Amino acid sequence: VNICFPSNLLPGAIVLDVILMLGNSMTLTAVVGGLAYGLLFYPGNWPIIAPLHVPVEYNGMMMTLADLQGYHYVRTGTPEYIRMVEKGTLRTF
Repeated sequence: VNICFPSNLLPGAIVLDVILMLGNSMTLTAVVGGLAYGLLFYPGNWPIIAPLHVPVEYNGMMMTLADLQGYHYVRTGTPEYIRMVEKGTLRTF
């Protein structure tokens, strides 16, 4: 599952275009726009992934939808190589 959506590229691309229009310099756009693009890349995912952090009750346990999705994610392999380790809220396979 890829957690990088194509719509994540739009906020940074708009900022790059605005900096190029206002600064009219490719060097300024490369330095300042590249920095702004990188800083907007991570928070650009938040509106898309926010619905997955809603708390739900499943079998008497409170967890987020993202945890529930990871809990039900079927991994192929033999039991010797796949084991579930739970420590606090950290779940790793």
